[in-house]
Amino acid sequence: MVQRARLITLQGKRIELSPELYRQIKELIAPRSRSQSKTTKVIAATYGKYAGGRSLTQVLLEERAAERTRRKEIG
Repeated sequence: MVQRARLITLQGKRIELSPELYRQIKELIAPRSRSQSKTTKVIAATYGKYAGGRSLTQVLLEERAAERTRRKEIG
């Protein structure tokens, strides 16, 4: 005997799903779960990687300030 899946709405209504409809819904949801999982793994792998080092934002701001100074000297 095949057990049917049930979807429960926010209002508490229960909807029986056929195996085919359940499979289709699962396929729609699965790619999102995988991409979120992949993103989470990347964040976890790089979390704190640059902690304690020089701020890359500060380096960029310093480079831009130096570039503006050079342009003023040339122009």
